[in-house]
Amino acid sequence: MTEPAMTEPAMTEPRPNTEPASPVIRRRRGLPLVWLVPLVAALVGGWLAWKTLNERGPTITITFDTAEGLEPGKTRVRYRDVDVGTVQGVAVSPDLSNVIVTVRMVKGAASYLNDRTNFWVVKPRLGFGGVSGLSTLVSGAYIGMDPGTGGGQALTAFRGLEEPPLIRSSSPGRRFALRADRLGGLGPGAPITYRGIQVGEVVGYEFSQDWQSLTLPVFIHAPYDRIVRPNTRFWNASGLSVSIGPEGPTVALESLQSLVTGGVSFETPGLGGPSDSGETAAEGTDFPLYESRNAASDARFTRRVPFLVHFDGSVRGLHPGSAVEFRGIRVGEVTDIRLDVDPVSGEARIPVTLNIEPERLGADLPASRDTEIAYARMKTLVEQGLRAQLRTGNLLTGELIVTLDLFPNAPNETLITGGPYPELPSQPNVLDTATRTATDLMNELARAPIAETVTELRSTIQKAGALLGSPEVAQSLVSLSRSLAELEKTTQTLGTEGGPTIRALRDVAENTSKLVRQAEQTLSSTDSLVNTTKPVASDLQGLVRELTAAARSIRGLTDYLERHPEALIRGKRG
Repeated sequence: MTEPAMTEPAMTEPRPNTEPASPVIRRRRGLPLVWLVPLVAALVGGWLAWKTLNERGPTITITFDTAEGLEPGKTRVRYRDVDVGTVQGVAVSPDLSNVIVTVRMVKGAASYLNDRTNFWVVKPRLGFGGVSGLSTLVSGAYIGMDPGTGGGQALTAFRGLEEPPLIRSSSPGRRFALRADRLGGLGPGAPITYRGIQVGEVVGYEFSQDWQSLTLPVFIHAPYDRIVRPNTRFWNASGLSVSIGPEGPTVALESLQSLVTGGVSFETPGLGGPSDSGETAAEGTDFPLYESRNAASDARFTRRVPFLVHFDGSVRGLHPGSAVEFRGIRVGEVTDIRLDVDPVSGEARIPVTLNIEPERLGADLPASRDTEIAYARMKTLVEQGLRAQLRTGNLLTGELIVTLDLFPNAPNETLITGGPYPELPSQPNVLDTATRTATDLMNELARAPIAETVTELRSTIQKAGALLGSPEVAQSLVSLSRSLAELEKTTQTLGTEGGPTIRALRDVAENTSKLVRQAEQTLSSTDSLVNTTKPVASDLQGLVRELTAAARSIRGLTDYLERHPEALIRGKRG
C-alpha cells in the first residue's frame, strides 16, 4: 500500500486575506518501535518459562513421623553432599499420624526414584556406633538420599527412614541372611568380625511368618564377601560368654564393641586348603546362627545315632546337653532323662537317651546306612566289654557326664534291641560303689558283738594290771637288776685284762702277714727251680695257702675279740 502523493497548490499570485493551508498527514507502514519492548520481554519470559519447565525434575512426597528441622524453600535433599532437590512444602497428613513433605527434585532424578530409594533426615545423632551428622549443627538439617540402583518400580511417594541406612546401595559387597531362635543382644549395626577384623554389619531383623524364629539380614563388605562359602558357620559373639563345663570355666570375649552392641563372628572350614573349591556363597544365602563358637564347631557333625541307657543310682548333676565321652573324647550328648518306677516291685530306674555322633568316632559311614552300621559296631563293642558309666565331669559344680569305656572283667552282655532305641548296658558309678561298700561295712560293724568285745578287753586289762602289781613281778625285777650289775663288772674286768691279749693276737697276725710276703718273694725268686722241681713248688704253694688262711683266721679272731671281749671268759656264742 503506497502513500498518496501530496498535491501542491497552484502557483498563483498571492491574494490578501486568504485562509491558512491545511496540514498534510503521512501514514507509515508496521508497528511503532515502542511495541518492541513488551514483545522482547514476552519472548524472554516465555523462553525462561520453557527452560524452567524443561529443567525442572519430578515432584515427590516423603512421609516422616515429624518435620523437625525441615523448612520449605530452604531444606535441601542431598546425595554425596550434592543438592538434588528442595523441600517445597510441609503438611500434616489427613489422619494426623505423620507429616508429608513435598520435594521438587532436579532433572534426571526420575530414573533413581523407585522402590529401592531411601530418604532420611540428617541431623546430629549419638549412638553405640558413634557420633554422626555433626556438620548439620552449622548448616542445618537436610534430607539424605540413597538412590535405588539396579531397576525397580518407579514411585513418587516414599516413606522416610527414622534412622540412616547402615549400608548404602553404592557400597561394594553382598547381603546374606542369618536364622536364629532368639536375637541374643544383636541389633542393627552390630559388627560382623572374621578373626577379630570387622568385615560387615547386621542390617536389621524381622520375625518369620509363624513368629517362631528371626531372620537377620547382614552385609559383608568386599573383598571379605569372598570368604563366605556354602559351609561357612556364623555364631553369636555378643557380650561376655562364661560357661562352666567338664573342662572347667571358660570365658570368651570377641571385642569391646561386641561387649556393648553385640556381634557376630564366622569361620569357613578348609578355607584355602586342598579341599577348597573356591565356590563362594550366592547373595541372599541363608545361614543358621549358632549360639556359641563351640556350637558352631559341633555343627560339622550332622549325623546322630540314638541309644538308651538305664542307670540305677542317682543322676544328680546330669542334664540334657551333658557330654558323652569315650576315654575323654566327646562323642555325643545327653538328650533326655526320665524316671521309670515299677509299680509292682517299686524299683526305680532312670532311662537316659544319648545321641552318639559316629563321625566323631572316625567312622566314615554312608548316609543311607549310617544308623544300621553304627548299631552293628556298637553291638561288637558291647560284647567286648563296652559299658556306660556316670562320672563326675567337674568337681566344682558337681556336673556329671556319661562315659563309654571297655571293662574286660564285666559280665557278658549284649546290645538290647526291640525298644524304641538300642539299649547299652551300664556300669555302676564309682561313687555309688564306694557308698555301697561303706554302707555294707557299717552294717557289718552294727552286727558285730562290740559290747562283748569291749567287756572282754576291759577284763584283760584289769588282769594285766593285777599281774604287774604282784610281789613276784617286783622280786623278779630286783633279781634282774642285780644280774645286770654283775655283768657290768665282768665287762669292766675284760676291758682291763683282755687288752694285752688282743694286742698279742694282733702282733701274731702282722707277723704272719710278713711271713706270707717273704714266702711269696721266695717263690718268685725260685721260679726257674720250680719248673724243674714241681713237687717242691707244689709244697711251697700249699704252705703259702695255709699261712694265708692262718693269718685270715687270726685277723678275724682279733676283730671278734675287739667287739666281744667277754668271749675270752664265756666263749663264742653260736
